[in-house]
Amino acid sequence: MSLYDNIIDILKGLGIKYQEINHEESHSCEQSKKFRDEAGLDWLWSKNIVFHAKWRFYILTTYWDKQIKARNFKHEFGTKDIRFASQDEIFDEISWKIWSIPPFWFENETIPVFVDAEIFDSEFFMFNPWNPEKSIRISTDDLKEIYSKMKNPIRYFIHSEEDFRILEDLSSR
Repeated sequence: MSLYDNIIDILKGLGIKYQEINHEESHSCEQSKKFRDEAGLDWLWSKNIVFHAKWRFYILTTYWDKQIKARNFKHEFGTKDIRFASQDEIFDEISWKIWSIPPFWFENETIPVFVDAEIFDSEFFMFNPWNPEKSIRISTDDLKEIYSKMKNPIRYFIHSEEDFRILEDLSSR
């Protein structure tokens, strides 16, 4: 079974309605933006980042054009020495390629996942399900449901110019 099939199985297993969109191959946020603009798709698209800090890895899920300052996470990661993980490290840790990291389902169920709380201000969320020629759209309520079922430790964060906070859950916004 492919990693893409696992994502679809999770959605179907949880009874989550989803829309699958086929498009030209995309390996970057810029390529995805070009496709979205041409197709007139004005939805919130994911960006998933893997950080390496103090011999551990962390996944951050936010939206495609948000700038994340790694130094804001130094307290949570226990160090100010934070860097982007390399492709080899990402593949070894979670079996994904940089351009295809989805916002959920990781073979390594111990890797902490930090989710941008601002995502849930939108009705829908889109992500790449490992296949660079497909995108999946789900409701952000369904994304919350998926996170509540994951074995990975999930934390939410607020990250803006004026504010940075780690939240235990979304009710503490």
